[in-house]
Amino acid sequence: MLAMKTFCTFFAIFLLAATLFGQANDLSPDTLLQHTFEGLLDPADSMLPQPTGDDIQWVNYDQDNKKGLCVSNGITPKGWYWESDLGFSDPNMADNYAFTSCSFLDPNGSLQNKNWLITSPVYIPDSTYWLCWRSLSYYGPDFMDGYRVLVSTSTNLPSGFTDTLFSAAQTVDRFVKGSLDLNDYLFSPGYIHANGYTDTAYFFIDTEPLGDFYHGKLEPHSVSLANYAEQNIYIAFFHDSYDDFQLQVDDILVTNTKVSASIPSNFVYFNVLPNPVHDFAFVNWKTQTPQAGHLSVVDQSGRIVFEKEFNARAEGQIHLDAQGFAPGIYYCKLQTATGQATKMLVKM
Repeated sequence: MLAMKTFCTFFAIFLLAATLFGQANDLSPDTLLQHTFEGLLDPADSMLPQPTGDDIQWVNYDQDNKKGLCVSNGITPKGWYWESDLGFSDPNMADNYAFTSCSFLDPNGSLQNKNWLITSPVYIPDSTYWLCWRSLSYYGPDFMDGYRVLVSTSTNLPSGFTDTLFSAAQTVDRFVKGSLDLNDYLFSPGYIHANGYTDTAYFFIDTEPLGDFYHGKLEPHSVSLANYAEQNIYIAFFHDSYDDFQLQVDDILVTNTKVSASIPSNFVYFNVLPNPVHDFAFVNWKTQTPQAGHLSVVDQSGRIVFEKEFNARAEGQIHLDAQGFAPGIYYCKLQTATGQATKMLVKM
């Protein structure tokens, strides 16, 4: 009962925040949630290892509790882990980071991977909002990873994620091992990466001594959140493949504009750490080209509680003193000439 009361109280704060922002349209943030997995620190370090029901932080939950075997001469970490973009023929050329999950858990293929990446709660103000992200299955079609994007309107425990927004197919059986012909495989229901390996923008043929395979590249996806207008939700990326290989997700975004690439214009990353904050936080960002602009922090009523201008630069960091902030929800908005990025900040 206490957990439910806490959960309802927290969501009431979100509802009040959304109402007040709706009254000040010029302050309503277009981006409600964003994670590009860029920055100087491993994002897994700021995530919770297991959901408790009403968490306000991202959760990286390894439900199967098994280490993967995806790394040559080594054991892959449990759960989702930070890694450079796998969609390159030369890993040394990768200039992007993403979150990876390994479903190769034992050589016999008898174990199911169950890795949950669960967002912080987000209030959807109206029917115009979209969930956008990018993903890749590294090794197809022989060991093509599948996953599901799920929504909960009540709790961030696995049992609460009853709505399916998106399903990516996984390889279930192989009639001709090592074939590049999809007719030689049985797949689970769902979307097959790169439109059934017909869209060459999101894969290439990788040649290895053990045989050729379709090497996936990060592919954008967008799903409407119109059914959740005026509701608070959690979103989960659930990697549940049996004995496949590697899945990667990147650039998770909730926005009121459907986008094909989930990175705001010119922004490489925009982070606020630690979050939630007790006393002090650091706002870090990087843009593709040097940009001048300003950072503002607004409270639930739309009142600016912090503001700072900055000169043209490609990377920056601002020290944020939050000691005087009342506990609650805030939005950090970084504005440049080419766009705006927004991060929710929780003051404890």
